[in-house]
Amino acid sequence: MVGGTGMLMVVVVVAVVVSDVAKGETLPTLTLQPPHMFTLAAPNTSPLPATRAYSTGEEGEGVDAEEREKEEEEKSRPRFTSKNGTVSVYLGERASLDCTVTKPANLSVSWLRLVDDLLELLTWDSNTYANDNRYWLMERAGDGWRQWQLMIRDAQVEDEGQYRCQVATEPPMVLINTLHVIVPVARVVDERGTKVEEKHYNSGSMIELKCVVEQVPFPHGPVTWRRGATVLTFNTSRGGISVKGDAASGYIRSRLYVADAAPSDSGVYSCWYGNSTGDSVTVHVLAGENSAAMQHDALPDSSSEKPSSQPASSSSSSSSSSSCLHLTGTCWGLLTFRLAPLLTLLILLTR
Repeated sequence: MVGGTGMLMVVVVVAVVVSDVAKGETLPTLTLQPPHMFTLAAPNTSPLPATRAYSTGEEGEGVDAEEREKEEEEKSRPRFTSKNGTVSVYLGERASLDCTVTKPANLSVSWLRLVDDLLELLTWDSNTYANDNRYWLMERAGDGWRQWQLMIRDAQVEDEGQYRCQVATEPPMVLINTLHVIVPVARVVDERGTKVEEKHYNSGSMIELKCVVEQVPFPHGPVTWRRGATVLTFNTSRGGISVKGDAASGYIRSRLYVADAAPSDSGVYSCWYGNSTGDSVTVHVLAGENSAAMQHDALPDSSSEKPSSQPASSSSSSSSSSSCLHLTGTCWGLLTFRLAPLLTLLILLTR
């Protein structure tokens, strides 16, 4: 009886299942437990995990090996230690262009210069091909690096431009250095800093010229004054030269003094920084009785420059001597007049 009842229950359950399947409904999972009783498991409402595609063992090992090879190749690849940039150097100084490569192996390295859209070969490995003997190569090496340094002695404005360090990889590695040459600028100016072309002085006055040289390195080079082609080296009581520099602003100020100016001191005076840059001014010393230290904007008539006759000069000299004998005050005045330019020069040189 019991067996019959159990069979009947199974048949009923199966009939229900078949009926539900026919209706298209999803059925829960059935679990058989002793003693042959069916229980319904709780439905799983969580989403299914994403599936991951797996390659076969041989294919996976091939991909990993290729990636490892690329990583090793990237690590062993040569590299520049710096980026493209600009190198500035003052006129006449030595320029140094750096090209340092890590892991260079046995690769060839060359320096080239871009001239009128054409590349000019300067060096290849340790060999120099430049036609200018101011160019040479300095090499150094260390643990895992090597340096090819292009040196240019006495840099000039014509040396400005683009220089390329090229490593013979595939494709070639290129490092670009742009050279800029700083040129000092000299100007003869007045006390307001305005450039002057001409200056006029009366005979017996003090000539004072001022020159400013900008864009100079420190310690700076020499500053010289010239009259025509003659270099002035005043070390007498008639004149002097002072030079003062301002490192923070990068300029030099120089002054030239000539005491008791005479018409023979007229001419073209120039101020030079080294032998590369300079500026000039034309100085006119006017002959006449007035010896005050003042400037004029125009030249006097040529008649005023005619010297007096010899007898008149002798008479004037005798008259002055006689005055000194009888008028002590007048004699002291003449002496003070002659010493005034020298005293003024001493004051100017010490400021």
